[in-house]
Formats: sequence, C-alpha cells, structure tokens
Amino acid sequence: MSKIELVLKTESQSFRKMEIIPTTIGSYPRPDWFKEYLRRLEGLQKEGEKEIERDRYRDALIEILNEQLNSGIRLFTDGQLIWQDFLCYLCTKIDGFEMSGLIRYFDNNVYYRMPVAKEKLERRKDIIVEEFKLAKEIQPEIKAVISCFTIAELSKNEFYGNKKEFVMAIAEIMNQEAKKLAENGARYIQIDEPSLLYAEKEDLQIAREAVKVIRRGIGAKFFLATYFRDAEKIFPEILEFPVDVIGLDFVEGYEKNLELLKEYRTEKEIQAGIVDGRNTKMENPEEVRERIDNIIDRLNTEILYISPNTGLEFLPYQKASEKLRVMCNSIDQW
Repeated sequence: MSKIELVLKTESQSFRKMEIIPTTIGSYPRPDWFKEYLRRLEGLQKEGEKEIERDRYRDALIEILNEQLNSGIRLFTDGQLIWQDFLCYLCTKIDGFEMSGLIRYFDNNVYYRMPVAKEKLERRKDIIVEEFKLAKEIQPEIKAVISCFTIAELSKNEFYGNKKEFVMAIAEIMNQEAKKLAENGARYIQIDEPSLLYAEKEDLQIAREAVKVIRRGIGAKFFLATYFRDAEKIFPEILEFPVDVIGLDFVEGYEKNLELLKEYRTEKEIQAGIVDGRNTKMENPEEVRERIDNIIDRLNTEILYISPNTGLEFLPYQKASEKLRVMCNSIDQW
C-alpha cells in the first residue's frame, strides 16, 4: 500500500517517521446511472429479493473505486452500493430478524427499517463476503465493514432475555462472517459503531466483550469506527477495546477529541475523520492540514489513517470525490 511518509521531530528533538494513509470509512454515493438502474429494478420486483446483475454491480464498483483511487485514497471500501440502509442489508441476511417500520437514522435525513429479533439469530449464509470478494478483485486494498453493538442498539429485541445476550448473539454471527472474510483475503475489517458514543458505562463492557468475540481467531487488522459526535463519554474505556485502530470524528468532535488524545496518549493507531461527510461545503485545505498537524502532535504511533468523518452517502456523487481530493491533497503538499 502506498502512503505518505513524513519525518517528524518530537519534543525531545529525535526524529520518527509518520505514515499517513488516506482511507474511506464506509458508504459512497451511487453513480447516477446505477441509482436509476436500482430504481427500475425495484419497480419490476416489488416482492422478494432483488436480483442485481453482477456485471452492472461490478461496473458501479469499478467506477467508485476508481474515483477513490484518483482522489488519492489508498485503503478503500466498496461503498455499500447495494445496501438498502445501514442496518437492513446486514440484518435481512441474518435469520431471526424481521424488518419493521421506518426510523430516523441518528440526526440525519435518512431512515432505516428497524430490525426486530423475533427468534434465535443465526447466520445461514454469507452477509457481505461476495461483495467483498468482487471489490477485492478490482482493488486489493479493501476494508470490509461490519457492525454489532449499533445493530443491537438500533434494533428491537423480542427474543433474548437481556441486552448482553442479544449483543453477544450478533457478535458470534459477525465472528463467523469475519472469519469468512479473512479466509477470502480480508486484511482490514472495520466495526462500525456510532451508537457506542451514546453508550452508558455498563454497556461499554458488553460492547468490549462483543469486539473480543468478533475478532476471535482472526489475524486481520481491526478498526473500530465512531462518528457523529465526540468520544468524551466513552474515554478512556474505548482504549481498552481489543482493536488495532480507533476511528474518531474530528469534524463533529474536533476540539474535545483533540483534548482526549492529549490526555490519554494512546498507543493505538487512530483513524481521524477530518472532512465533513454530511455537508456539501468544501473544506479549506489549510484548515485540513492544521487539523492533521494537531492530531499528529498528540499521537504516539507511527501510522495515522485519515478519512471523512462519516460515510459519504449523504453527499452528491461529485461532491464526495471533491471532498476526498481536498483531504488527500492536504497531505501531498506537506
């Protein structure tokens, strides 16, 4: 994987190298032609699972992966192009869930169908493995994206006796999926957990145990992604989660997250969300560079991942690539 290397001087005047790796965090806007294709397909098949033509999907994947590459990204995601929403796509592939009514997704103008656990949850088929394999054929450096605690928090449990049982059932399923992803070449697996930022202390222990279950027996590099606000509520507990990289939002939670990094000088690598994935207003490259500088000053590691603070599905297609270019150009000019 190519990356930007900076030579940094520490307070003790010794030098060290910092690798800055631009990445995406999850979703990416669909190309207009692919959105129209999916609309037509949905109109033709109002009942049952939609059959998406592999060649059409592959063409869309090639397009958005090339957009990421040409923008300067070096660790990619498949853009979740055929996910109906963040939860529905994952949960419809897990036996035991039924989809209910539409609920607003955090404070965004998008909605998801609430999954309801009606019976024991089981993974009887692959969830995102096929999409990962296809994306990896096109671009080898692909980061697979799953979730656990957030699925439980945004779902309704009508089967398990308590929250811990519910979360652990999902964790076991995600461990099975992560193992299959690793068997098919996944070297990077991101666990998306925006709900973690709202969790009470007792729930953090459950979430931590769930992550331990998810990565059990898997040698891939694990990312834990949080976004939509600062991480004050879950520090320093999040530093004890068994992951390699912690994703923090340096748009919605810039000042507070900087303070947390300074106070807790973690040895974990950081994935810093430094451009706004929900606002079309374009960042000033100088301000982006300043953000990166301030983050680096608070790191003890030799690698920094930079990304949008959220998935980019909230933006128009062209704006998404412009945001990535601004982000990546900010380190090219160092």
